[in-house]
Amino acid sequence: MDKVQQQIKEFQEMLKPVLKKVLDEYDKNPTSKMYNTVVKPCKQLIQKCSCKSASDMRSLRALAYWLYIFGKKALALEICELALNTDFSLEYEVDGIADMYGLEIRIARELFDEERSRDIPPNLLDYYFSKKVKRGLTYPKILREEKIAFGSDKWIETEMLYALYNMIGKRETGLYNHLNEYSEKIEKSILDYISYLKED
Repeated sequence: MDKVQQQIKEFQEMLKPVLKKVLDEYDKNPTSKMYNTVVKPCKQLIQKCSCKSASDMRSLRALAYWLYIFGKKALALEICELALNTDFSLEYEVDGIADMYGLEIRIARELFDEERSRDIPPNLLDYYFSKKVKRGLTYPKILREEKIAFGSDKWIETEMLYALYNMIGKRETGLYNHLNEYSEKIEKSILDYISYLKED
């Protein structure tokens, strides 16, 4: 087994106990939404979650955000901490990992009144400041209101989740000071989106 394969195996073994805790919380009579957003992906990630796979890490990101949406902040934080303490190969798309930094910062503040920060790897900084990412991080574009307004119910949920990735995952890093003057409006949208997404 080479070094990369060993790292993948170690990551999955560290992650499994956290995912099993999630299932202990949700696998008994979950609502349809909780099953589709938490239980089902959790079971899939227990079977396979490679820290070198962009799709697996995006699934893990979504799981952490849905746990946060449903109020299971401590479990969401455990997932973020575990993921962010792993030495990732950044040759892949890194959006799944990038959006966990801001979520970790927000939860640590909400649960422990702790202002947490991390050294963000240079490759991730390149991603944060890429034109593609920065285009979506202006106000009011960050709210994704135009896309939400014309979507089906399922599409609305997807757009709201992507808006949370930006409003929490990226904005909470403190790298986008131009958004500070809109903090109150953004916070209101965060709470509104979470309230909508919690509904079954």
